[in-house]
Amino acid sequence: MTLLKLIACTLLTVLLLVSFSDCADICSWETSSNSKSYSFNLITSVGHNHGLRSEDGFYKISEKEADGSVTIFWFQPCEHMKFNYDAPMCDNCESCGGPLHCGETCSALLSTSTGGFPTCTTLGFASNQSYSLINPDKPEVGVTVRMIAVSTKKSCSLSIAVYCSLKNEELPSVITKDAPGKCDYTTSIHHSAGCPIVTSVKGGGMGWFGTLLIVLLCGLIVYFAVGIAYRMTVLGVSGLEAFPHLDFWKALPHNIQLGFEAVQSFVTTCYRRFTEPTYTRQ
Repeated sequence: MTLLKLIACTLLTVLLLVSFSDCADICSWETSSNSKSYSFNLITSVGHNHGLRSEDGFYKISEKEADGSVTIFWFQPCEHMKFNYDAPMCDNCESCGGPLHCGETCSALLSTSTGGFPTCTTLGFASNQSYSLINPDKPEVGVTVRMIAVSTKKSCSLSIAVYCSLKNEELPSVITKDAPGKCDYTTSIHHSAGCPIVTSVKGGGMGWFGTLLIVLLCGLIVYFAVGIAYRMTVLGVSGLEAFPHLDFWKALPHNIQLGFEAVQSFVTTCYRRFTEPTYTRQ
């Protein structure tokens, strides 16, 4: 029995680690803008144990339409929703947990009531979550999280604009429809999870000089490789004698020294000519 308990605990630990790893991958995003790299993480935000995710297991927003109908939105970024209370009760919930567990297998759900029993529409799944910058020119403004649900009947989505806010945080309270006749909705939240971390500063590249050095280095390697191969296979030489133009390379350090001495002598002569008094050069 002890062995079985140990195996069960090990399997449970592995499953929890895998689940956390998947959640971390879904909830993190990195992008580049203005020659800098910005990283967002929605589950390790400052001052929140749950990150952007609601501690209740879901966010809920109710909207009353002009015709008197009531629309209720439930959503939870990064993972599926969890309900210990106030669970959705509506028809057409097969794609999000079914009638007994409605709302528990998706990340965004819409319920519409027009006098009869409410009807549900799945808006998004965490597995279909994507990211974009609210303002590409100013990444520090925040990030937009978009959850998508695609079915044979229609495609729906919920976008959450997460504005960077370390002090004055605001929970989502209003949801708007992106366009008439569409099943795409948008809400916003002010939260520390929308504040990016600058992970690296990218340079502007090597430039023409660096590229030139690489080209010269590659040419030198090819020159030695071809020269050595030719002298060893065709001329039958080996050792140091296999290096092409060996006399030139042996004399190169001495020639460089002579070059430096010539330049030094020229500079010294010019300096003395322009700094010494005229009578000393008669």
